[in-house]
Amino acid sequence: MTLQQRIASLLAVLVLAAAAVCGWLWTQRDDTSGLDLTSAEAEGASVASAEVKDTVLGVADEAATRIYSYSWKSLADDKAAARDLMTGGMLDQYDRTMAGVVTSSRSNHRVVSAEVVGTALVHATTSYARVLVFVNQTTDGKDLKSPEVDLDRVLVTMRRVGGDWLVSELDAL
Repeated sequence: MTLQQRIASLLAVLVLAAAAVCGWLWTQRDDTSGLDLTSAEAEGASVASAEVKDTVLGVADEAATRIYSYSWKSLADDKAAARDLMTGGMLDQYDRTMAGVVTSSRSNHRVVSAEVVGTALVHATTSYARVLVFVNQTTDGKDLKSPEVDLDRVLVTMRRVGGDWLVSELDAL
């Protein structure tokens, strides 16, 4: 056998071995890796459980109401109530936002009321959820001739922390 025939034979053996390994790996793959994450628009979509769905929709409603509502008279309490529903990164973002609100809120006697008028589940697992929340936010203050109403859509991302669902991200749409 010539050197070229030996190299060709060795390459053929290596290709067959690689094909066998790839075939074995293919049979060992996990086809269930994405099944716990669902989309409301996916065909045959399901959620981890009806309890998870109900819970995350309720928490998103409460969180949006608390986070987007405050009064100059009870600002510290309103902020504390909202902060109870957030994770670390969201807390930092909220604190930065509210730092700019404090002075103008007190000087203008600002009262902001949020009312959730609808929620829609986007994704849910047993530890992660995204909910689209429709919020009507009314702002009143002595600097305004009449109350202003904003119709907002907010994507609320939540994570389960120690058994509680907490807001980890808010994205206004």
